Amino acid sequence: MFKKLLTTLPLVAALALPASAQEFPDRALRIVHGFGPGGNADTMSRIMAEEMSTGLGQPVVVESRPGAGGTVASGYVSNEEPDGYTMQLMVGGHAVAAGLYNSLPYESVEGFTFISTLGQFPFMVAARSGEYESMEALIAAAAAAPGTIKIGHSGVGSTQHLTGELLALRTGAEFLHIPYQGGAAASTALMSGEVDVVIDTGTVIRPQAEAGVYDILAITSAERWPDAPDLPTVSETVAEGFDVVSWTGIGMPAGVPSEIADRIRAEVHTALAAPAVNDMIVSLGAEPSPSTGEEMTALIEGQIAVWTDVINSAGIEKR
Repeated sequence: MFKKLLTTLPLVAALALPASAQEFPDRALRIVHGFGPGGNADTMSRIMAEEMSTGLGQPVVVESRPGAGGTVASGYVSNEEPDGYTMQLMVGGHAVAAGLYNSLPYESVEGFTFISTLGQFPFMVAARSGEYESMEALIAAAAAAPGTIKIGHSGVGSTQHLTGELLALRTGAEFLHIPYQGGAAASTALMSGEVDVVIDTGTVIRPQAEAGVYDILAITSAERWPDAPDLPTVSETVAEGFDVVSWTGIGMPAGVPSEIADRIRAEVHTALAAPAVNDMIVSLGAEPSPSTGEEMTALIEGQIAVWTDVINSAGIEKR
């Protein structure tokens, strides 16, 4: 479904900036995200906040505003002053929401200044250890008892949610979708038996799999992921050609002065170039992928079109 989202750019050094940008920032900044603690968005936000605070010379605070697949946070950030002090850790669900909701309290593209993508990553399909021996066994069980197998995910409108919907569309299986406020909450529900399967990032899934609590049944990229070459793909098991690779990125409210946006972008790229940050992102199952603002805008516009088509083709009711 998706090819490689972006070609990694050469990281650029900060250029000489106008006086207004040189004076910025003079107080703490925020990275807002739309999910609960412990998930991929929260982890990525904290990695970036810690590294960027060094270059910016001011604290960067992480703030969680969970709800509705990240749209609560997007609505909040889009209405903040475009002074450069409020950033948003965006995820692929930002594009999904544009196709899933009949109306949103913000403009999905025009309402933001897009700074840079951070990384790209597939999702993992996981079940409690010993529950299903393979992806084929899961789909067979779902076919035998339609609508009884519960998939937990990080909120209606999240990319995890639509990945589960796409899995049902491609295999003919029928699942019951259970939304939570973030991947960590969905993972807790899987451990307790409240749901049968979780679709989420390696940040959420891999620690429990390494502890023997979960079995990872498949990964959603078209080809096996370099960081997890032993994991089979959905494509090679139950749905040939299945390919979902998502992303994270930094956005700000529309109207941020270009010199300040450039300063933030330079700090994002510098942070991504730091070996420790690079290693941490790779350890989360992601591939670091900095971009320009224009490339991030094009990515989001393209994914809005793709996910809108999936939603319409699957007959998913808009909200």
